[in-house]
Amino acid sequence: MKARWIITAVSAALFFGGSLLTSLRDPWFQNLQRPNWLTFEFLIPFIWIFVWACATISAIIVWERSSKRSHPWYLMGIYAAIALLTSVYSPIVVEFRSLTGGLIVGGLATVLVYILAFLVKPISQKASWLFLPYALWGPIGTYLTWLLIQLNPGVS
Repeated sequence: MKARWIITAVSAALFFGGSLLTSLRDPWFQNLQRPNWLTFEFLIPFIWIFVWACATISAIIVWERSSKRSHPWYLMGIYAAIALLTSVYSPIVVEFRSLTGGLIVGGLATVLVYILAFLVKPISQKASWLFLPYALWGPIGTYLTWLLIQLNPGVS
């Protein structure tokens, strides 16, 4: 089986696994106060699909462009850590009712994206640029989670 299919399957499993564990459509989460400017909330799942697809393509490029003898397992580990942190955001926020936990995992995933984009640049500039959507959206999502904490005192 080609590595690209394995990477895609693992990525899809992590992406959909987080969604299957819980839903941000949970009444508790939906009843949280939101900032007035958040008029595009219905687009957020589509944004994440795009961000996730770009990160998956980046991982495939890095794997395929690396030496046959020294595949970058440590880089794949960082890709997996980002995917895992991203996919556990919803379960942490909804199931544990922890916006602070969501802030931590979202922020940590975003920081890892910046680090990984820097580390993969020597292997492939294209793979590094594919992190741009996450690098832009990650801080917005993290900031939004922080705002939810501010707008919903006592729910952290």
